[in-house]
Amino acid sequence: MEADKPTTMLCTVLAIDHTDFSYRVCSVCERTLPDNPTSLCKFCSVNAFNPRFPRSKRLFRLLMSIASDTKVFTVICFDRAAKVLFGCSADEFFDFAKFHPFAAVNVSRILEERSLK
Repeated sequence: MEADKPTTMLCTVLAIDHTDFSYRVCSVCERTLPDNPTSLCKFCSVNAFNPRFPRSKRLFRLLMSIASDTKVFTVICFDRAAKVLFGCSADEFFDFAKFHPFAAVNVSRILEERSLK
């Protein structure tokens, strides 16, 4: 498949990695941060103490296996597209998943089953 030509395909979601569906970024510059909640952005650490801005936020990064009629692809679905699939932000889903430990597993199962229909 050529990268410069847009293609429309009918695909099926085979699997979604539900163990690591989001990552932390600086809320100001959106650079990636370590998973340690106390870590601050090296570039925006002055702004991190401004009470108007939260120190970090989460963005979606979904690793999926997608099958067409001829091939299986590994696809990474980032925040903008994943918000459409999930219907909420990564922060909202992360907070929800804290109280509902099987939420990520169930979402991946629903998306996999939905694509088979």
